[in-house]
Amino acid sequence: MNKPIKRWNMLDTINLALFLVVILFFLDFNNNATVSYLLLGVFALWIVTLIFRNVYINKIEKNPDHPLYETQVKGKKKI
Repeated sequence: MNKPIKRWNMLDTINLALFLVVILFFLDFNNNATVSYLLLGVFALWIVTLIFRNVYINKIEKNPDHPLYETQVKGKKKI
């Protein structure tokens, strides 16, 4: 049985916490520019994948002909 795709999961929470720690304590463009740019690139990639995942979920939920439509809509919580 397939599970619906989540917009935000535990891994995203951990990535956000690490991102805040990196921003506050580890970015130092004067002494370690390469590491700072590398860290920013990694987190930029995470943000881009998060945005594209949400776009993909929206496309699934708006298209009843999509193969994952039933799984995604059935697993969505109603508020």
